[in-house]
Amino acid sequence: MRIFLTGATGYIGSSVAKALRNAGHEVGALVRPDADTKPLRELGVVILAGDLESLPSLRDQLAVAYDAYVHAAQSRQNTVAADRAAVDTFTGLDGHFVYTSGVWVLGNTQEADESSPVNPIELVKWRPPHEELVLGAGGAVLRPGCVYGGRQALLGDWFAAAEQKRPLQVVGDGTNRWAMVDLQDLCDLYVRAVEQRSSGLLHGIDDTDATLVECARAVAPDAAIEHIPLDAARANLGPFADALAVDQRISSTKTRSATGWTPWRTLLSSVEEQWREWRDAAGAK
Repeated sequence: MRIFLTGATGYIGSSVAKALRNAGHEVGALVRPDADTKPLRELGVVILAGDLESLPSLRDQLAVAYDAYVHAAQSRQNTVAADRAAVDTFTGLDGHFVYTSGVWVLGNTQEADESSPVNPIELVKWRPPHEELVLGAGGAVLRPGCVYGGRQALLGDWFAAAEQKRPLQVVGDGTNRWAMVDLQDLCDLYVRAVEQRSSGLLHGIDDTDATLVECARAVAPDAAIEHIPLDAARANLGPFADALAVDQRISSTKTRSATGWTPWRTLLSSVEEQWREWRDAAGAK
């Protein structure tokens, strides 16, 4: 297939690009003109310079060049408008569309699945209407859990802190749970969603069912844990603090049944692997 990808230089998107190329697909990517494209070019990815807000002007070009579209980018500026530009562009094309959302649209919950109503935290209140546009156009909405693996993202500071003999910081008392997924397993779901032309809601969530404190202790058993009160975290991080304090148990059973996807890792079962990947990524900088 010929697949066009946004976010291809990002944490998730760069790994999705590699997974799609490894699966034998032709991949084109929208990349900002100032971004480092060498890793993508070495993979054989065709680069199209631009940003999300430039997508409407590229619509005719995309329509004839690609069979499917994967939106895995999030702009740091004009986030909502840029995302809407991508959604409007891709839903207006004939090719299959996979849109990246996230589990934070479900809010604090102990029993959600793919059919549960949304209850977004403040940080992502804008996202459910975009999901609805994609679903209404017959596309797939993929909601990854909190992603770990590779160079790390949300958990990156834990690995750096442990390496530097600093305390690992946890917002709140750490008894909350995150819905999580390993980066490699998530990329397998993206490939399946594209190849199977999946539609509807997909949950990219593995079987990690540990509290944040248990996760922190698994990453660094001998490190101290510093608990940051939620109000103090809000003062420094704004609405993102509530994302770090979210408490979720979310199922991906329907997604696994529909796509045949099987996540092979959990955070606790792959800690040694996580350390190896993080150190490899840090050494490659």
